[in-house]
Amino acid sequence: MIKKFKLFLIFLLLLFTTAAKRKDSGLIGFHLESAGSESQKDSVKVNINAKVYQVLIKPAFNQKDIEGFYPFLTEKGESFGISFKLKKKAATKLQTLSTVATGRRLFTVFGTNPMDFVVIDGPISHGFLTCWKGFNEKHIERFKDAGLKLITPEKTSPTINPPPAID
Repeated sequence: MIKKFKLFLIFLLLLFTTAAKRKDSGLIGFHLESAGSESQKDSVKVNINAKVYQVLIKPAFNQKDIEGFYPFLTEKGESFGISFKLKKKAATKLQTLSTVATGRRLFTVFGTNPMDFVVIDGPISHGFLTCWKGFNEKHIERFKDAGLKLITPEKTSPTINPPPAID
């Protein structure tokens, strides 16, 4: 009887740790556009702005890689953009990835919903990933509830200017 109880407790412990890992890493993800040489089984089609892209299933970065976030109102004011500050190890990985994946897209996915993408145009050494549109106040609250640190700007003037839209 005691052995069965111990096995049951171990099972519950494994179940809770697995669920905690999923919750912790599933809120936000950044997925790299699939290269033509990569296997179709490792990618999925994503529809953003009425265009379909082939994206790697495994995220390049997820919520565990984020140190904090900085929301800002988009230029037209219809939604929020968010700049995510990566932890040191993830920032180093981003610099390497952006060096070898120049010209490919990096998609921001909230839960299972693709939000937006950026085109990697060169090495990213500052350690920030920015999604320029698509978030609302509920998204921001979800990030706070998940324990992500809200970063406040040091200056009162705008420090982030979105690039022109890419079609």
